[in-house]
Amino acid sequence: IFSSEEFLEKPPFRDVIIHATVLATTGKRMSKSLGTGVDPMDLIKKYGADATRFGLIWQAMGGQDIHWSEEHVIAGKKFLNKIWNASRFVLHRIGNSKSEIKISKQIPKPKTQADKKIFSEFRRIRPEVDRRIEKYEFGQALHILYDFFWHNFCDVYLEESKKNLNAELLFYLLQNSLKLLHPFLPHITERIWQELPLKEKNLLMVTSWPEV
Repeated sequence: IFSSEEFLEKPPFRDVIIHATVLATTGKRMSKSLGTGVDPMDLIKKYGADATRFGLIWQAMGGQDIHWSEEHVIAGKKFLNKIWNASRFVLHRIGNSKSEIKISKQIPKPKTQADKKIFSEFRRIRPEVDRRIEKYEFGQALHILYDFFWHNFCDVYLEESKKNLNAELLFYLLQNSLKLLHPFLPHITERIWQELPLKEKNLLMVTSWPEV
């Protein structure tokens, strides 16, 4: 801060995030000497970087200290598997990645009651996710996205799409779900994004944020 004030004559940043302390399962501070610490590299080797990232963010629900639990990393791995399988299912339903869907700038119109319900739910959670991220409430934002994608999109809407397919809306929801999930799970979302049958495609990390 002093260096920036001295050489640039301006503060280097205005927001400072003081995150919660990550404690051992017993509630005590992690200590290398006591062997109560957790090496994130071990978790990454075992579960992957995204699952480890999920496990930490999932537990960060405010300023309260976090009692570390590996079960949340395991839950993250299961969620990644859910995203992967759901994406494969969508690609299969719309004709697989060999076909190119011409994505219009216009939002696909809901046709069935199921379409209207999932689209309404997406429109509800999207600004809420924005609001949480802007307030640095990353854990809350991830919980919202998890509930939407697993329960509303996968458990309900994908099942409904087996009866009445709205390919444009189905693909739209997958695309924008990946965009919202990307800050939390960057590796798997980028990997899936590269498989989407888009005519013009950049890296997901530089793609525009959903507006609706």
